[in-house]
Amino acid sequence: MYFAVALDGNHEPLLLAVGLGTLDCEESWAWLMRKLKECLGDSREVGFISYVCDKIDFAIGRVYPTLYHGYCPKDIARKIRDSIGHNDTIVEMLFWKSCSAYSVHEFYLCLESFQSACRNPIVWLDNIAISKKACACFPKARYNVKSIDIPLNVNNISTYTYELPITRIIELIHQSIQVAYVERDQVGGRISVGVTLYAEYMVQKRVNKVCSYAKWQKSGVPCGYTITSLRTRTSASIHEIVDYKLIFVMYRAVFVSKTVNSLPSHVQWEIPNDWVVLLPPK
Repeated sequence: MYFAVALDGNHEPLLLAVGLGTLDCEESWAWLMRKLKECLGDSREVGFISYVCDKIDFAIGRVYPTLYHGYCPKDIARKIRDSIGHNDTIVEMLFWKSCSAYSVHEFYLCLESFQSACRNPIVWLDNIAISKKACACFPKARYNVKSIDIPLNVNNISTYTYELPITRIIELIHQSIQVAYVERDQVGGRISVGVTLYAEYMVQKRVNKVCSYAKWQKSGVPCGYTITSLRTRTSASIHEIVDYKLIFVMYRAVFVSKTVNSLPSHVQWEIPNDWVVLLPPK
């Protein structure tokens, strides 16, 4: 089962689409990306973060050849733990620090510390392009997104209801998405001014903190230096320079409809002309 997940303006995971296919099949992943493109369009602001998988890399490059595709640091960290054969918290911490760096210079400093801490070289990690794993190399605002997990309620449905017909599982997932839209619309209704709760938290966290260059550009929230300068030199509101995707008006606009596309009747399902019937083993 495939999941396409995004983060909303409050930094909470939101399920966008569900698909069924074979994990090791490039054409299945390409089909999912084509269907996703029909919904998202060809926006140049879209970027993808996925598990380390050649099949996903192929599909995104085929359907969205001009857009950025990075790997989930959480997945890379798991593979690092498997490679070193023990829980080396220092190595893992240094890896995450390199992924979280906002400037290229800071990234290479962290990467050097990470490589020095490794007892043995991790050869496969060197084969992953830096642009795939470093936040500093993300060409546009990444909004502090390093990894996105499947919403817990959706994950529980897909994991513990495997004995149900697949159509019933899809219906349950659809209902879960619908509930999420209603709940977040209610949250948006309680926000009257300013930015989302997540953006407000980040602003307060960065007050009086000087940060490295590019943090504002990569996260969508002004850095501590900017916040301090604004408060001492101008009357402009900090909320006015937070990225538009993190302001409450945009957040409310996303969920105000409270509706999610429903699962059509099976008579409307798209059946390919070259489909093959697979009989169960004897």
